[in-house]
Amino acid sequence: MSRPIVQMRYLLMIALSGLGAMYLFAPWPGPQAVIHVFIVLGIAPELRKPLHCALLAAVAGWILEIAFRTYSGMGGTPLGNMICALLLWYSLSIGPPEKPFVYYLQVALAAVLHSALVYLFVSIASGPHILGYEWEWVLVLFPLWGPVAWRFYRPPHMRR
Repeated sequence: MSRPIVQMRYLLMIALSGLGAMYLFAPWPGPQAVIHVFIVLGIAPELRKPLHCALLAAVAGWILEIAFRTYSGMGGTPLGNMICALLLWYSLSIGPPEKPFVYYLQVALAAVLHSALVYLFVSIASGPHILGYEWEWVLVLFPLWGPVAWRFYRPPHMRR
């Protein structure tokens, strides 16, 4: 098998296990948010096609909305996920970073934008709600999941 097919299967297995872990981590919203953002911003933009990127981001959003019992299931999270993942995908496709620091900066800014967009769209869909501390978990644990996302993302000049 060629290397891109093996890489795609590898990413798919990690994404599926992450989606399952999101559902299992429902009692702990902080770690669940980190897994969710890692799937949306760490794995989805690496799929190289915008439809695959949006589909994985939407599935992650729906699983998060299903797992939260007190969360509205009206689609605010999947919409925010898709928009943010596609913006990051586009940003990485037009100007692939050559150093990890530039990639970390792009993903960290996308994580902040993701938190704001999801909060906005969920507020529009279901009315006002509390923001919570999930965005802080995501930013504090960024040094753990950011390098893992960089390892999955291979800029064009580093691909074989």
